[in-house]
Amino acid sequence: MDKINQICARLGLNSIMVQLYSLLYLSSKIMSLDEMVERLKISKGSVSVNIRALENYGAVRRVWIKGSRRDHYEAEPDIYKVILARVRALLRDRLSEADEMIGSSSDYLIAANAGVDNVQDAEAVAVFEQRLAEFRIMKDKVMSLFDFFNSEALDNLLLDKGSNRQAHKESTLFV
Repeated sequence: MDKINQICARLGLNSIMVQLYSLLYLSSKIMSLDEMVERLKISKGSVSVNIRALENYGAVRRVWIKGSRRDHYEAEPDIYKVILARVRALLRDRLSEADEMIGSSSDYLIAANAGVDNVQDAEAVAVFEQRLAEFRIMKDKVMSLFDFFNSEALDNLLLDKGSNRQAHKESTLFV
């Protein structure tokens, strides 16, 4: 379980999220928050906060049960889809941070250019401009990869829609 927690931590999931997803993923039934609290022996507040985060990540979904006022949840059964969505979100966040860094560096560069009054400073600004341009090119290439990473073709390949995983599931039913 420690190794799973380490892997999930890299995906931005804490140990309670891992426990909640695991409980729902391995469960044969939809569960209410109270049932999760009882099974995992953790506070209702913690379950509530973490289940909502998992819901935002697309790892679980709320299920309506006729006649019940309680919130019930089930896990997204396609674990590949869950992991891929989380990796995409993390990559999108890092690319957004890179965009912000480039923007603030560009602002700094404009201000630095205005205050240059000697050759040494001008050379330093020129090197900074070149490095920033190289970083921008690299970020654009990564964005192109990100666009491919978000493509339906890659989804079909990684999520193996419609063929091998279903065939594997069916073949293991008889083992």
